[in-house]
Amino acid sequence: MKRILCVISALVLCLTSFCACGKKDTSGRNFAAAVSSLPKTFDPQIASENVEKTIALNCFDTLFRPDENGEMQCLAAESYTVSGGGLVYTIKIRDGLKYFAPAKAKKYAEEKGGSVPQNVTADDFAFGIIRGILPETKAGDFELLSNIKNAKAVHNGEAEASSLGISSDGGRTLVITLEKPDKNFLFALSQPISAPCNEQFFNLTAGRYGLEQKYTVFCGAFYVSGVSAEKSVTVTKNSEYAGVKPAVPNAVTFYLNSDFSQVASKINKGSFDCAFVDSASRSAAGKSVSEKVLTNITYSLVFNFAQERFSSLNLRKGLVSAIDFSVFTENAADGIAAPDYILSGEKISNNGVSRVKSDVSGARRYLTDALSELEVSTLDIKIICTKNTEQTAKEIINSWQKNVGVELNGVVSVLEQKDFNSAIAKKEFDIAVYPVFSSSPDAKSLLEPFTSASTGNFTGYASEEYDRIFSALTESPTQENLAYAQSFLIENAIVIPIRFDSQYFLCSKDVSGIYFVYDASNIYFCEGRKK
Repeated sequence: MKRILCVISALVLCLTSFCACGKKDTSGRNFAAAVSSLPKTFDPQIASENVEKTIALNCFDTLFRPDENGEMQCLAAESYTVSGGGLVYTIKIRDGLKYFAPAKAKKYAEEKGGSVPQNVTADDFAFGIIRGILPETKAGDFELLSNIKNAKAVHNGEAEASSLGISSDGGRTLVITLEKPDKNFLFALSQPISAPCNEQFFNLTAGRYGLEQKYTVFCGAFYVSGVSAEKSVTVTKNSEYAGVKPAVPNAVTFYLNSDFSQVASKINKGSFDCAFVDSASRSAAGKSVSEKVLTNITYSLVFNFAQERFSSLNLRKGLVSAIDFSVFTENAADGIAAPDYILSGEKISNNGVSRVKSDVSGARRYLTDALSELEVSTLDIKIICTKNTEQTAKEIINSWQKNVGVELNGVVSVLEQKDFNSAIAKKEFDIAVYPVFSSSPDAKSLLEPFTSASTGNFTGYASEEYDRIFSALTESPTQENLAYAQSFLIENAIVIPIRFDSQYFLCSKDVSGIYFVYDASNIYFCEGRKK
């Protein structure tokens, strides 16, 4: 048996770029973060938006937490062992961990004839993880838990929850058995989907758990203290916190911003303390603003398969083959998965992907055959995009005008972000220049929306062959299988990667100790300090 003890340092180092700690006391300050959306839920198991996950990770202690270098440390777990050839995880929960119930939650429980939970136990972690697996929860991050024994069968409704490889002793011991060894499993136990959930209080809420403060109890360094509709959400230091990562800040407020073009300059001026911004918005940041880069976006061409004509492989390949990809030299994408994604706990190099190539003569043949198939003489194609991808869309139209001799009328429609999102959701588009990225840093989750049964399938594409390929990637997450899955989508003109882009985590020059790891949903505020 491999014995592993988790030691958490009393001091948390700041990211190199954010180290500016002075000698004076800089604790107890309030922080302001700009976000592109506000949480619809405080339920960690169903958190899907970046802000929902960030709030969950700061308001609930998961079993483990990555430090600023991505190294996994114990949080609610005191220690753990791995045995059975890497299959059996026995986790000892820290003694004395407590729930914090806001006044509204206490009042609600009293009105319902119940009570709020006190101690955080192994049973709570078991119940939380089981909820993340059950099909009725519809947890977007289920794939993180899919390697737990019988998890897939339970999630597919083919087995009872009692068959899961999860057990607890009612006190401090949690045992989890996997289907196969997984060196990335501690990451899964560090994410919101693995947060504790008290079954008694969950049942008391009658299906409304996490929807409001009164339906939620917390166990992290912060708790949700205030919600201003369509404006902001505030989390405040949990004065009753008994864990190992107490909050330094007094409070953090997440402010909704529909226009991020001014956020960088507001951070520079001190109106905001931090935010993730895109490359276009970043240009307004001053030199005194600290930044860390996250290359996790792949701007890609995607088709709307709700339109019957795009079921024609000749049409798709004709349109793609006619594009002059040599014009996209800056940050040209060599695959769908960008460099900052991980696979099995490690950053991917993404080698071996079949890249799309221009083929003008082939494009003409494909499109001529497509016109015959569709029994039309002309094609009207609209590409939708946002302002920051307008030039990309125009270059594609220019290629079509230059390279194909069939009757092809291409136009570009530049939409505001909210209108673009609406058009994608309603499938009211022909082709889109779409930012392909995932709320999880795992590369598998990036490709999951193109499976037939995915709730996030925004293109309407369905292929039994791709479903099998993705299933093989899930069963065996290797570089080869990852490359094969991407190559299938590219070669069949389902998703055409064009260029990589980055998000930038900006912090005010007066801020230190706030850090993120993996992606824009894993931001930690408990060590935040301000001059």
